[in-house]
Amino acid sequence: MPEAQARAHSPDPERRERLEYLADLLSELQTLAERERCTRLPDLIAQSRAEAIAESLKG
Repeated sequence: MPEAQARAHSPDPERRERLEYLADLLSELQTLAERERCTRLPDLIAQSRAEAIAESLKG
């Protein structure tokens, strides 16, 4: 397998770290939205957080 293909299929720890950080930020935003008694916003943010976590686990 060429080196470029190997890199494309290998886990990127920096990407995972960035996505985990993004998930943490989204969690904070969800808390703020709940505190402000927003109706739909907390659910939308929760979906985004779940997507960030799922992407981070893909590697």
